[in-house]
Amino acid sequence: MNPHGPLILLADSETNVVAYIMLIAGPLLAALFFYLWRKTKRTRDLMSTTETSPIGQLAAGPAEIRGRTATSEEPLTSPWRKQPCVHYCFHVQQRRSSTNSKGHTTHHWVTYIKDEKTLPFLVRDDTGQAVVDSSKIKFVINQDRFSRSGLMNDADTDLQQLLETRYNKKTEGWMFNKTLKYTETALELDEEVYVFGDAPRLGGGWVLRDGEMPLIVSDKGGAAIEKSFSTRVVVFGVLALVFAAVGCGGAYMLVN
Repeated sequence: MNPHGPLILLADSETNVVAYIMLIAGPLLAALFFYLWRKTKRTRDLMSTTETSPIGQLAAGPAEIRGRTATSEEPLTSPWRKQPCVHYCFHVQQRRSSTNSKGHTTHHWVTYIKDEKTLPFLVRDDTGQAVVDSSKIKFVINQDRFSRSGLMNDADTDLQQLLETRYNKKTEGWMFNKTLKYTETALELDEEVYVFGDAPRLGGGWVLRDGEMPLIVSDKGGAAIEKSFSTRVVVFGVLALVFAAVGCGGAYMLVN
C-alpha cells in the first residue's frame, strides 16, 4: 500500500475544488466585466462624438451643454461650507479594524454620516436654458473641502459642532478621538457646469435626462470626463480578459 496515497488523493481533491471555482467564477466575472466594458465604451464613444451645443441650438438625442446652474426654488445650503447650492454631499467615514480567526488585522473605512440632497435645477447660457432631470443623475464634482481627525488630531470646532447639532454624532469615542475623514462636494448656485444626457423637448422646453446617454453633471469639463471613461474602458476590458483566462485555466486543470 502506498503510504502517500491519502495525501495524493487529498491534494487532487483540493486541486479539483480550485479548478471548479475557477471554471464557474471566471466566466461569470468575465461576463460582468465585459458588460461593464461594453456599456462604458458606448457612453465614452457617445461623448466623443457629441459636440458641446449652445442650449438654443439643441437637437433631440444625446447632447452636451455648458452653462451656469440656477433654480426657481429656495437654494440648498451646504452643511459644512455654508454655500448656496443645488446639490451637496457631506460624507464622513470612520476607520474600523477587524481581526480574523488567524489573528490578522485589517483596516477599512465605513460610512459614519452621508447627507446628500439635490434640487430640481436649470442650466443657462446666453442662448437659453434647459431643465436638468434630477431623478437619476451622476455627479462628477471636484471635492470642495476635506479634513481628517484622529487619536492626536482633534476635529475643527466647526466640524464638532456640525456633527453634534445636525447629526447627533460625536468625533470622540469612549476614551480617544475616533479616526474620521470628512469630505464635502457641492454644485453651487451660478457655477459653470458641463451636462451630458439625452435631450428631449418637453412642454415647450429642453430637458436633459438619463436615457441613451447617462445623465452626467460635472464641474471638471468635458475632456476630463471623457478621459475618466476611457480609463474605465481599459480597466474593464483587461479584467474581462483576465477572468476569461481564469475560467480557461480551470477547465484545463480538470481535463489534465
